Amino acid sequence: YNNYYGNPYFLIDNYRNKTRNDYLTGNMDVQWKTTDWLTLIAGANITTRNFSNKSTTGVFTYSDYVLANFNGSQANVAGGVSDGAGFSTTVIGDFKAIFSKKVDDFGLRMTVGNQIINRNGKSIGVNINGLVIPGLYNVSNRTDAFPNGSESNSQQREIGLWGQFVGDYKNFLFVTLSGRNDWVSVLDPDKNSFFYPAADVSFIATDAIEGLRGSHYLNMLKLRAGWSKSGNVNLGPYSLQSTFSQANGFPFSSGAGFTINGTMVADGLRPEITTGIEAGFDATLWGNRIDASFTYFSSETRDQIIPTGVSNATGYTTLRQNVGLVTNKGYESSIDFRLVRNTDWMVNLGANYTYLENIVVKISDDQEKVNISTGGAAQVVAFEGEAFPSLFGTVYDRDPQGRIIVNPQTGYPSVASESVLLGNTQPKHRLGLNTYLQYKDFALSVVAEYRAGYYIYNNAASTFDFSGSAYNTIWYDRDRFVIPNSSYDDGTGNYVANTNITVRDGGSGFWASGAYNRNISENYIYKGDFWKIREIAFAYTLPARILAGSNFVKGLQISVQGRNLFLWTPKANIYTDPEYNFSDSNAMGITTLGQTPPTRFMGASLTVNF
Repeated sequence: YNNYYGNPYFLIDNYRNKTRNDYLTGNMDVQWKTTDWLTLIAGANITTRNFSNKSTTGVFTYSDYVLANFNGSQANVAGGVSDGAGFSTTVIGDFKAIFSKKVDDFGLRMTVGNQIINRNGKSIGVNINGLVIPGLYNVSNRTDAFPNGSESNSQQREIGLWGQFVGDYKNFLFVTLSGRNDWVSVLDPDKNSFFYPAADVSFIATDAIEGLRGSHYLNMLKLRAGWSKSGNVNLGPYSLQSTFSQANGFPFSSGAGFTINGTMVADGLRPEITTGIEAGFDATLWGNRIDASFTYFSSETRDQIIPTGVSNATGYTTLRQNVGLVTNKGYESSIDFRLVRNTDWMVNLGANYTYLENIVVKISDDQEKVNISTGGAAQVVAFEGEAFPSLFGTVYDRDPQGRIIVNPQTGYPSVASESVLLGNTQPKHRLGLNTYLQYKDFALSVVAEYRAGYYIYNNAASTFDFSGSAYNTIWYDRDRFVIPNSSYDDGTGNYVANTNITVRDGGSGFWASGAYNRNISENYIYKGDFWKIREIAFAYTLPARILAGSNFVKGLQISVQGRNLFLWTPKANIYTDPEYNFSDSNAMGITTLGQTPPTRFMGASLTVNF
């Protein structure tokens, strides 16, 4: 608690938000087997959400003492209320025709289909600032002459035509060929059509090779490989041009006006296209007690649609454009053991491991770096030849031995003139562990995960330094201190180890300073590594003998479960879960005070079969 932020208990009481969501989902399929080799299927499904929300701010009046003595940092709260409502609906229509035929040792299956997707959305809101009667949260209870209102409407369509051929020879050699063409309404008419094919082959060696059939040690071995091309358009409706919003008072003190949204859009946006290959195997071993799989993959993505930062001198803050070429390589592996399986016991153990490496091969002919995020001392960037995404920010100026160079008079550290890459923000290593234990009618399952090989920038930590609430601000009792591992120029161009030149102020003059501490990105770069218990579940199934006399209830199970229960991070990261990010876009790797703390979820369920 400090003078820079509101007391959380006051905020909880005075600022409230209530949201209601009603969801409806439904689907229908009609299937007609016209002949023994042709089946027609038509289907439709709908997903719709209706929502309403209400935010309220209570009236609060400070004492005359506070208003007179806090230099204008506090002001009376006039109170207010905002109401909103809307809906979003997605309707999908599918039609497909399936041709299936067996010719001697060959199995042939051809599917052609059409898909139509329609998305509609609407939201409307009204808000007022200033309540006449405190505690009456109604937009008509206002001191303003008129309320403020807003409305948005959107419609988006997608049409797809696709086909797939699957052929097999004696059920051990399979070939699959597929292709799809999409037309999307959110792109320019001359760019809104794109085609993407795929092909893969698989070979079941244990069925094809006589010497492997019936083996106790190798029950199944499947070899597979594939090539694919896929298209994606991560744009919402009406994203091809800069938009304007109404701003009363601009450009004149009264009357209506409009302001631009700050985003300009490159001409001729294209869908992003990903081309990839993969190869691997699946195997079952030792009397079906062990399952193992391995997959190597490599892909490249061109023309990602990304909002990038631009100079404010353009009149904008963001440029939405297609950006270069990114490659992704790695492998996935898994193994599962069925260790014990008898009348009373079942014990299963499993593990999976994924290695992933993303590299920016090219941005454009005239750019080698693009900012993915904006604002703050460190930014998420795409940088040619480096991992994607990566952090780019400021560091201390150091001598050839790596020591921080300080001013010989003030003891304060110096900052390097150029920003540098500080590390990738995508985990390279992911390890999952799971276990399932069952004893008679009791069952326990545990899922754990480890991620490593990446970094995060914690902007929230710099905010704690600013307010003096970070634990490191008391390392030196808030007294003058020598910058660790530092040196200074003795006047001859030689750097001498600093053992006695202290900073002029070890309190707010240093820790709250942007020049010497808070705006130095490297101070807040942490390893994103963590171990996490993803889930623990315990279940009890009522024995069948107890329900044997019931003609109504056939089965009953009670279970309790918890998610996100335990987290272990490197010692330096004391602040938050590395998975919590300030953005849900490609700008991953930055944490601010805008994220809520990690949350544990716990619950129970009762399952009854009739």
